[in-house]
Amino acid sequence: MTSQTPDPPVEPTKNGRGTYLLAACCFVATANSATVGYDSSMMNGLQILPSYTEYFNLNTDLVALNVAIVFAGSVLAMPFAGPISDKYGRKWGMAITSIIAIVGAVIQSAAVHEAMFCIGRLLVGFSVTTGATAAPAYISEVAHPKHRTMLTGLYGTSWYVGSLMAAGITYGSQFIDSTWSWRIPSLLQLLPSICCIIPLPFLPESPRWLIYQDRHEEAREILVRYHGNGDANSPVVLIQYDEICQTLQHEKAVQKTNFAALYKTRSNRWRLGVTAAVAFFCQVSGNNIVSYYLGNVLTAAGIKETQTQLAINIGLSAFNLFCAGAGAVLADPIGRRKSFLGSTAIISFMLIIIAVLTKLYGNSPTMSTSAAQVTMIFLFYGTYSFVWTPLATLYPVEVLSYSMRGNGLGFYSGVVYATAFLNTFAIPYAMEWSSWGFYLITAMWNLAFELPIMYFYFPSTEKKTLEEIDIIFEGVKHSNMDISVHDVMRKGVLEPGDKIPTVEQEERD
Repeated sequence: MTSQTPDPPVEPTKNGRGTYLLAACCFVATANSATVGYDSSMMNGLQILPSYTEYFNLNTDLVALNVAIVFAGSVLAMPFAGPISDKYGRKWGMAITSIIAIVGAVIQSAAVHEAMFCIGRLLVGFSVTTGATAAPAYISEVAHPKHRTMLTGLYGTSWYVGSLMAAGITYGSQFIDSTWSWRIPSLLQLLPSICCIIPLPFLPESPRWLIYQDRHEEAREILVRYHGNGDANSPVVLIQYDEICQTLQHEKAVQKTNFAALYKTRSNRWRLGVTAAVAFFCQVSGNNIVSYYLGNVLTAAGIKETQTQLAINIGLSAFNLFCAGAGAVLADPIGRRKSFLGSTAIISFMLIIIAVLTKLYGNSPTMSTSAAQVTMIFLFYGTYSFVWTPLATLYPVEVLSYSMRGNGLGFYSGVVYATAFLNTFAIPYAMEWSSWGFYLITAMWNLAFELPIMYFYFPSTEKKTLEEIDIIFEGVKHSNMDISVHDVMRKGVLEPGDKIPTVEQEERD
């Protein structure tokens, strides 16, 4: 390949195409992930509403079942999520997800008995895994390298968009003196899925999926249109296309996109281990105590009034949305390892403080001690949201190679929701046993087990393309490029000796 020095690359947002894709990816990310956040906050709100608990005559077992059944549906979807996304494309994966979620929300809201309510929630849970497989993979594979980290992080952050919606809706529905006080929030869970379906026909398919299907011209056209602003000789386009083609060519030669690929090689087992660790840790670090059982936590702190608990639920969702958004934007400047290690240590110490306050003042709370506990809950969840909410999705997408990504993300979701199922089912009993003791045990787990594993096994992946991250695990560079996409974006121009193939040369190859 010969060297050339083309004009400086054009930034991807200086015309309508790049901006359109950026906005559309944000919208899809928000819509798809918001379904899960909506569910968490909705169940928090419903459990505070007397009309819901009295209609189903709920006891501790049924409360846990109604929350945990959505996770059972998510685990059931694990064998199907990856193959759907790999065979039919990322867009179809998101479409199927939305349809299932809509059906589940309708059944859930129309429930006349406990079994019907659980069936609806089971379908919602099934859609969660198919969506969590297709949507983040799509966003990371189609986004410009400059925006990939932020957009994929925003997928997780959008959890709080749904959470805030549900918190506001359940707060308003408390004043309805009928079963519609819980049916309306249940029905409106379909809104994020409808918003996801609307833009899908107008979005491009993942260029990496197209290249893996040997549809090279379609993939190159998408890269030129959205990453090069129509310039077929844009260095950003040419380098990406070359990296993607050569990396996927190597992957197709050594392994298929099936479950066997997840553990076939030592590097793949490392990737899978990191993915499983993130999936497990993001559910057992203390966040689920607040996510689905905020009412129990506030009651333990001495705050028992329904309207006050619902108002705190809204405030917490808004605060977490801000923190998670900031975390998505700052994920690259701070770095993955530093973020994981720092946040996990901080939330562990906060759990210890909450445990001490609950132990000392839980039975005889005062206004000041209750305020202190609520403050610590906000700080705990804000710290968790700043790092874990964006990175829990972003990091697995990065560490999994293309041939592993579909089934790997399905596996990731299965681990997440299997852990959440067991964890969430156990939380009511743990809180009844000793709320302060449960907080303390969780903190000790974080410090003794999670931190060492993160320190020794989690690699840094910031400021790299998906193909460049492969080098960390494989130890081999599959592209023959002398310069990376991030080098071009950082320098703005090419230097003598940088090897960039022209379109004509790419076509000959």
